[in-house]
Amino acid sequence: MSSTTGVRTAHVLLVTADEEFRRDVAGWLRAEDNTVSIAVDRDAMLAALRAARPDILILEMRAPAGNAFSLLETALRLRPSLPVVVASGQPTVGEAVRAMQLGAKSYVTKGAAGELRRTVREISDRIRSLDGSLVPGPPQAPRGLIGDSPVMRRLLEQIALVGPTRTTVLLTGETGTGKERLAQALHEASPRRDGPFVAVNCAALTETLLESELFGHEKGSFSGALARREGRFKLADGGTLFLDEIGEIGASIQVKLLRVLQQRQFERVGGNELLSVDVRIIAATNRDLPQMLAARTFRADLYYRLNVMALEVPPLRARKEDLPLLVEHILPRLALELGLPESPVTDQALRLLEEYDWPGNVRELENVLERALVLTRGQVIEAGVLLPQMKAVGSVSDARTPPAAPAVPGASFAEIERYAIMATYEACGRSPTRTAEILGLAPRTVHYRLREYRGEIGRRQRGVLDGRTRAAPAPSKTDKAG
Repeated sequence: MSSTTGVRTAHVLLVTADEEFRRDVAGWLRAEDNTVSIAVDRDAMLAALRAARPDILILEMRAPAGNAFSLLETALRLRPSLPVVVASGQPTVGEAVRAMQLGAKSYVTKGAAGELRRTVREISDRIRSLDGSLVPGPPQAPRGLIGDSPVMRRLLEQIALVGPTRTTVLLTGETGTGKERLAQALHEASPRRDGPFVAVNCAALTETLLESELFGHEKGSFSGALARREGRFKLADGGTLFLDEIGEIGASIQVKLLRVLQQRQFERVGGNELLSVDVRIIAATNRDLPQMLAARTFRADLYYRLNVMALEVPPLRARKEDLPLLVEHILPRLALELGLPESPVTDQALRLLEEYDWPGNVRELENVLERALVLTRGQVIEAGVLLPQMKAVGSVSDARTPPAAPAVPGASFAEIERYAIMATYEACGRSPTRTAEILGLAPRTVHYRLREYRGEIGRRQRGVLDGRTRAAPAPSKTDKAG
């Protein structure tokens, strides 16, 4: 089927840090009814490859991270059959040979828009002639958001309302529900879709590294800063910045982030130059931020800046009627990424999936299906293939609710938090990773708290020993003589 322009349409992922090139290419791609995703760095490219499943990748040689060949290898490891078009501003024979050796389908001159356009059309036609997978025009629902349950329909309606604005959005929901995919859907629904979508996992970095990652740094500003580096705010200029696990950031970063939200200005680490950016902020958390406000571990002014529009991503157990659609969507993608034949799921296996509570949500479902594909290799997925892994994970879900803490009037938040972490830690076999999953905390936070609690126990034990020594001093010579 052709689009209104007579051109075969596709979902194209464009990876480039060149704003002018990005604007021009995205413009004519959309004019021909293609869907376009933008990535400005490796993390954004990987997120788009996993969540959006593009049909074609256009990789500009002057790509972010300084090594387009490395990005090409990374993309093809994740999606071996993905057609990649490399666009070079200064083409050379050696560069072209290297790109083709690594698996690129085509190598074109960056300034030759007509050549690039013809190449994309030819690849689109070839893919369609093979499997008819390309659909003209934009999709009815955002890519990666699958479901027809009442809660998902409401969420899609909210995306349609909020997406076209520049309103700051706070996404809440359990771990594994797909908050990053929702953030990408909001970006694609906005006028900023031609701009970059940049994601940062705030829980994965120390406070010092997170500051440099967000704001950039000047050469020599700290040990190892061998050159100036632009931060994620600057890379996201004109687009969307997704701050995942926002509840994990420390007090000093909260202050600096608040300033950017208020003034849209910041300085690089170690620099004095005031930089201005036009960035839409989407934040996400699985923490209870109002509870953190009460405990004074999260700034109220920052919370209200982030919580302009709140969207809750439902857990998978609240929309089990979407499971058949999710399985139908996930299995072909995983099979393609793993280079394995697709395995059909029996009705009994599907019923088993629908009966399970999915404490790890969609991410856990993907893991279970990936294991089933590896084990069956094109054979039918029976319930017996799924059951062992689901039982193993079920032991975690049984411990989701730690023993109730005794009611102690006046107990501090720190004391309640300590009880919840230690009770869950013991209930799930003293596993910090499982404790983090069950309580919806970052693994880094759980490890830090456990070290803190062990230190308290050690100090108390030393204090008891010291007290015993003082209370029962060694007998003096006079005592012995007596």
